[in-house]
Amino acid sequence: MTAVTDIGLSLQINVGADAPSPSPTSRPQPAAALVPRAAGVDPATVAVTDRSPYIAAGLLALALFVLATALVPTRQTKREDRVAAIDAYVLGDTVPLSRQELKAAQSTITTQLLDMGDRVMKDRKSTSKTMALIERADLPFRAGEWLVLRVIAIVVAAAVGMVLAGQGKVVGLVIGAVLGLLLMPLGLRFKAARRARKFEAQLPQILLLISTSLRSGFGLPQSLDAVARDAAEPAGKEFSRALAETRIGTDISDALERVAVRMESKSMNWAVMAIRIQRQVGGNLADTLRTTAGTLRERESLHRQVATLSAEGRLSAYILVAMPIFIFVYMTQVNYGYVSLLWTTTVGLFMSVGGLVSLGVGIVWMRQVVKIEV
Repeated sequence: MTAVTDIGLSLQINVGADAPSPSPTSRPQPAAALVPRAAGVDPATVAVTDRSPYIAAGLLALALFVLATALVPTRQTKREDRVAAIDAYVLGDTVPLSRQELKAAQSTITTQLLDMGDRVMKDRKSTSKTMALIERADLPFRAGEWLVLRVIAIVVAAAVGMVLAGQGKVVGLVIGAVLGLLLMPLGLRFKAARRARKFEAQLPQILLLISTSLRSGFGLPQSLDAVARDAAEPAGKEFSRALAETRIGTDISDALERVAVRMESKSMNWAVMAIRIQRQVGGNLADTLRTTAGTLRERESLHRQVATLSAEGRLSAYILVAMPIFIFVYMTQVNYGYVSLLWTTTVGLFMSVGGLVSLGVGIVWMRQVVKIEV
């Protein structure tokens, strides 16, 4: 009995020695000290998260949004210009500010940016093509405004890519900048092409309407005026512009040819050619336009049939192009260390360049396979 009591006392003494009593002067340890120290891991990095990239990206996006809103007063359509001119004639000094007055009311920084963008775009060879696409897409942008918006898109896309990339902030920054550089021109081309296709689809019905007006006894200018008033967009706006050009002295064939060049329409070129031949040789313009409209309608029907038959090939091309991109993005989120070998090693860099070149060649090849001229 005495031996058991001695063993118990010794255990109590040893346990008490292992757990020292807290000192009144001792301070509580931070949370980082409570995290077990693993091999090669600093507890401070586990407990504290660096939020500076997120804050910087948020502030940058906010500043760029404010800069983008400063461009809104300059984006005034031609219809708004005509309405402002009518209001100025009717109401006098009580009308709202015009485009020039709104531009004068902008901040000095915004005005300087737009002027600098105009100077930069003026010296570029591709400015004429860009402005032609903007005009075809019916966007109310000047060259300087378009350049400023492209720079904003690049910076915002780079900031978003850096935030979403996680550990690979540099890779996300580069990918975001590239996407911001490419998305704006691609979006402009898509919008311009969609509006041009809509114009092509409307043209046979427009020619039939002109032919019917000519049969009713109207002249060609009166028929174009009826089309400008009754046709839907974009045909109504384009023919209205052609009619306005004829009222200031332009020949009607030249005005219609400008419509064909502006909309990049082969069908409109054929219609203008038929009008020119009829005016030089003579004949019934109503019958000529009716025959041209029938030919264009059959061509449009054949084009839709070919598009239907090649839909499966185009869908396969879209999937094959998008698959490696989505897999790369997914792997950067799931296993970043495995994917980072593509740009941290020499062999990986060669593989990356080879993959991008192969992807570009595949895109061009598949596009030529599924693209059928009608």
